[in-house]
Amino acid sequence: GWSKFIIVVPSIAIREGVAKSLDMTGDYFYTSGRDGNEGYGKKLHSFIYESSNLNRLDEFAQSPDIQVMIINMQAFNASMKEGAKNKAARIIFDERDEFSSRRPIDVIAANRPTVICDEPQKMGKKGGATQKGIARFNPLFVLNYSATHKEKHDLVYALDALDAYNQKLV
Repeated sequence: GWSKFIIVVPSIAIREGVAKSLDMTGDYFYTSGRDGNEGYGKKLHSFIYESSNLNRLDEFAQSPDIQVMIINMQAFNASMKEGAKNKAARIIFDERDEFSSRRPIDVIAANRPTVICDEPQKMGKKGGATQKGIARFNPLFVLNYSATHKEKHDLVYALDALDAYNQKLV
């Protein structure tokens, strides 16, 4: 039943790669998957967060389909400093006339998204700007996704190089 996701990535290059991967695999979520497994019966819609396109947040919030917002760490950290003088922070924390007098951060947080941190070891230690910003999204939970974790917390799934080769994933 989870349908709202935010992927926080450490760089613009990884952001673009994640966006492309989601575009290429989007049909899987609606149609039958590999090995005859059923898909989820929901379309996957992904987008890169841009403070200049707040209407995309309405679709994120209101659509029954799977919605994935991708944001790179630099944009995320600039946007998530409440009270900051930069434009991105003013947009996400201010009530906007063009956004029905709502604060974009409140619209996102009301959805209780699942947050996925791609390469979390590149995002700083606990208490850093990224972790404080993630809390503002009011996430249902946060997943750290990496091949090279420096610290392992509550490991959910592990796929090493040999397993990936044996499963013909590489």
